[in-house]
Amino acid sequence: MKILLVIFISGLLFFSYGEDDFEKYLNEFQQYKKEEIEAYEKYYKELMKEFEEYKRIVYEEFERYKKEISRYWKEPEVSTKKKWVEYSEDYKIKKAVDFEKGEIRVEIIDKKKPSKKEIAKLLMDLITEDTKKAFERDKLSRRIEKKIVKKAKHIKTAKLKRKPILMGVILDKKKPEPKNLSKAVVSLLKSGRLVEKPSKVKGEKVYAFKIKLPPKRFMRKAKEYKPVVLKFSDRYKLDHALVYAIIHTESSFNPLARSPVPAYGLMQIVPSTAGKDATKIIYGKPVLLSPSYLYDEEKNIMIGTTYIYLLYYKYLKDIKNPLSRLYCTIAAYNTGAGNVARAFTGTTNIKRAIKIINRMSPSEVYDTLIKKLPYDETKNYLKKVTKRIMLYKEI
Repeated sequence: MKILLVIFISGLLFFSYGEDDFEKYLNEFQQYKKEEIEAYEKYYKELMKEFEEYKRIVYEEFERYKKEISRYWKEPEVSTKKKWVEYSEDYKIKKAVDFEKGEIRVEIIDKKKPSKKEIAKLLMDLITEDTKKAFERDKLSRRIEKKIVKKAKHIKTAKLKRKPILMGVILDKKKPEPKNLSKAVVSLLKSGRLVEKPSKVKGEKVYAFKIKLPPKRFMRKAKEYKPVVLKFSDRYKLDHALVYAIIHTESSFNPLARSPVPAYGLMQIVPSTAGKDATKIIYGKPVLLSPSYLYDEEKNIMIGTTYIYLLYYKYLKDIKNPLSRLYCTIAAYNTGAGNVARAFTGTTNIKRAIKIINRMSPSEVYDTLIKKLPYDETKNYLKKVTKRIMLYKEI
């Protein structure tokens, strides 16, 4: 359509201005396009350098953070995709929430055994904590953000909202009354047990208190994110159950999910891959995404669903069978479209792979992916996501 419009306008200009003027116009137009391409190439090179700097900063800050933790703890436990770990300012109190296993741990390094009142206070703080407060307490993410914002010109940040992290899981209510919160903490205290362990700090011990999260935690978290998931799955004509299944498999609904790749948030967005491709659609050009941006649940799901859309409706659009295309999209979300092609051709040539895929049934495509994908992680990922899609059909 754009080409036809240019030809039409060009024809009008030819008859309006004459041959000499038309040639001048074409030269000017070609010069403009050349300058536009050169400007984008320059921008893209700058952005790639910034991505590399981002990775370097993440690695350095991870190592620095782990060293600081190691001064007090035998194992430097940090947040992962499925686990949120938070330390007090002096590193002597550790709160860990394992969303996958459904477990809360509160550990204290001290000379004397903590009272029930002290543990209750820590549990109350954890239950009422929101993403804004969590980010403010997160030394590692704040350091990474501060450094990359100074170094990068093309970066998006966000102001995090006061969205409760665990309250809906524990109480299944958005705004419970204070008396309900107190009852919940008392109930958690009764269900847990305090254990004494050796400490790395001389003259002190580790006191660990462990409790279980409710078994319906995944469904409760899924309902919390329902408005956002529906908003973007509808926008991109995606099955909402697919989006939920990917969130479940990527982070177990941990909004503060993090890995050293780096990847952040519910849908584990990697700024240099999914983030780069999705932001080109959203902002008109690729940009860097900071930790604060990707810890914002709405922005994270927006980026994740945009990337699924790109995979399903753009990169893999020529796969004719919708189910075959779905299997390939799920695998590609984890490992990239090039590695999906490897399962069928031994190369990253997507066009060649699609020709082979179109000669196969969906079950044959699935079996080939499970047998020949380059990484076991992606094979297991495909199994988990396809199984979990059915879990979220009713939401």
